[in-house]
Amino acid sequence: MKNLMITLIFLCAPLMAYVQVSVDAEEIIEKLNNGEAAHYENVTINGDVDFRLIKDREEADGGMEVFFKDNTRYIYHVNAPLKFTNCVFNGKFIAYLNEDRSDELHVAMFHEDVIFTNCTFKRGFLVKYSEFDKMAGFVKSTFEDDALFKYAEFSSELNFSNSVFEDDANFKYAQFPENTNFSGSKFGEEANFKYAEFDEEADFTKCVFYDLAYFKYTEFDDYVDFSDSKFDGDAIFKYTEFPDG
Repeated sequence: MKNLMITLIFLCAPLMAYVQVSVDAEEIIEKLNNGEAAHYENVTINGDVDFRLIKDREEADGGMEVFFKDNTRYIYHVNAPLKFTNCVFNGKFIAYLNEDRSDELHVAMFHEDVIFTNCTFKRGFLVKYSEFDKMAGFVKSTFEDDALFKYAEFSSELNFSNSVFEDDANFKYAQFPENTNFSGSKFGEEANFKYAEFDEEADFTKCVFYDLAYFKYTEFDDYVDFSDSKFDGDAIFKYTEFPDG
């Protein structure tokens, strides 16, 4: 009987390694509030990851767009790193919120690494106005709902290689000061890079744009590569600035 039990354990071990564990999204926020790294692998996250629950918050009058100028904004400082591998997010990732254009604007700022590898976001990924002070990566990740990166600012190299955007990918006015990699990515709906600024190299090789590829007024200050990319919808590069040479 003892040998049989040992055999069963060894047979079940590979299966157990692939079982997806579920955690509540508030557990992630609790770790961050305690100054701990949020590091998860092979996990399903249930509920919204809502950064309005971050305790390090500052309040300021005025906003980041003209219609917020007389209103209040709340800035949440995330001071510990986030690293997720092979994870599924069933709820929203809320680092930006302005419900029904109310008089309150909520924005989270990330001061440590934010790395997602082979992750799936079932609902909105909302980081409008957010700033990423260190590394940020979304390699092989899938956004099944809105990916809202409008006005986002990245301070380090950014890697979206082989990512999939099933809904709108909004990078309008985003700031990319270092090398940015979108190679092999697929955009199922509108890919909006209008007014975005790329200060260093931008890699869009082997991308597939199934809908509108919107690069109007986009600034590429360094080398940009769209080789082997496919545009199934309209591609708008009106007033786009490319580097000389």
